[in-house]
Amino acid sequence: MRLAFHKIFTVSSIERNLFFEAWIISFFARLKLIFTPFRIYSKRLGKHNFLPVDEIKYDNELVLMIKQSIKRAVVYSVWRNKCLEQSVTAKKMLKKRGIISTIYFGVRKINNELEAHAWVKIGDSFVVGERNHETFTVVAYYT
Repeated sequence: MRLAFHKIFTVSSIERNLFFEAWIISFFARLKLIFTPFRIYSKRLGKHNFLPVDEIKYDNELVLMIKQSIKRAVVYSVWRNKCLEQSVTAKKMLKKRGIISTIYFGVRKINNELEAHAWVKIGDSFVVGERNHETFTVVAYYT
């Protein structure tokens, strides 16, 4: 683990700072999701069932670095850091940089069991959670 963690110091300072930011935000997002009812927490995510009508302009390279930093944070997290935590982290990191994004929540039923998924998009581009999103029915989204 020490050697693997050492790799984070081989990337640029911007990527390293984004990694630590993603790691810390995901930790506090996990805590808030544990101790705060979602109906209360969801109010901080943005406008409910609202999509922006204007085209969103953003720095694609910055968004790619944010996406990579979240993936790195997942590797080094000792807490649960799945799609919900990753989506909340992405939403917060993008909001901090003035980038409008939408977080989606979906469900599906497989073998009489309900599964949930969360993903974040900027316009038509995915930030996190794109894998298998099309198999889920969107139940809510926040911009």
